[in-house]
Amino acid sequence: MRTSDAGHAGREIIAYLKAADSMAADQRMHLYGGGAVAELEEKLRRHYHKKYALCVSNATMGLLAVGLAAGLKGDDFITTPYTYGATVAGWLHLGNSPVFADIEADTLALDCESVKKAISKNTRAVLAVDIHGTPHDMKGLRKIADEYGLLYVSDSAQSFGGSRDGLPAGSVADVFVVSFTAGKPLFAGEGAAILTDDPALYEKLIWFTQHPLRQRRDIGLRLDNEFALNARLHPLAAVWANAVFEGSLERLKARQKRCFDIIKALNEIGLTENVDFASRGIVPTFFSLTAAWKSGKAQGDLLTRRLREYGFRMNVDHSPVRLLYRQPAFMGQYGSALGENTRRCRQAERQSRCRFCLIEEE
Repeated sequence: MRTSDAGHAGREIIAYLKAADSMAADQRMHLYGGGAVAELEEKLRRHYHKKYALCVSNATMGLLAVGLAAGLKGDDFITTPYTYGATVAGWLHLGNSPVFADIEADTLALDCESVKKAISKNTRAVLAVDIHGTPHDMKGLRKIADEYGLLYVSDSAQSFGGSRDGLPAGSVADVFVVSFTAGKPLFAGEGAAILTDDPALYEKLIWFTQHPLRQRRDIGLRLDNEFALNARLHPLAAVWANAVFEGSLERLKARQKRCFDIIKALNEIGLTENVDFASRGIVPTFFSLTAAWKSGKAQGDLLTRRLREYGFRMNVDHSPVRLLYRQPAFMGQYGSALGENTRRCRQAERQSRCRFCLIEEE
């Protein structure tokens, strides 16, 4: 975050604290989703053109809430092994079983044909991921979900500000989650939001995650649920996010342009697999800028020298993504329940071996 944005956010937070200190009503405003929380939810609804936005404490909690609201318990869901464990953590805790489908080589997101092959009579949902901030094939998965009657959920934690085919990343899903934590395009310390057009799902999300004051306001029932998870967004995080919202999107545009320039250089150098997001209408956020060695052999020193010739001073680092089904913590806790659902994904395996991150020198 730039110094100017940090200063603006700081001033907004101080103003909020002063108002809350003098007015008891302001201290309780976030309990029913008012004030800064309501302002942020409205900004997100406008950005994504969705009917409902619900701010929550973090994306992991948001995805857990989606599982609860959708009644996913003891069901099969199709997802990618090429993601961070928090994507599936909530659904695993609800007793659901992942069925792994393979990924596309360039986007690293779910491959639609592999998803179709993985569908069975026990499949209830598809959980897609915009890994590294690269939007997945939303239109393809939307078609599959409609054809087979599946819930279509997107973990778009890293892709706020990204798009595919002119549509905001994740927005074609039945419900999707975006994040405001470290490294994300919109950074507010910690936090997330769930977005959907489904009124029934939205009401259940309120029921399971929000304070009774907001339950009564939004659902309109006398009955409320004091046993809900306290998944509310901290009000200061909402103030922070509001202060930097527009500036974050502007800075993201500059990063996207630079990353596309770097990709052009990579394609011309020829040491890495060709990437052509532009012709497919894909605009990632480049949460991480990644590439894959064409030969499978790492040539980091040569690549960094060649990139300097194009004016880019970059360092090569290992990709932070570890395949879920190869992690001891995952297999130790959930492997015995997978049975025949344990699938090895050829492209995901290949990308986990030859994929790397490019980080610009400061």
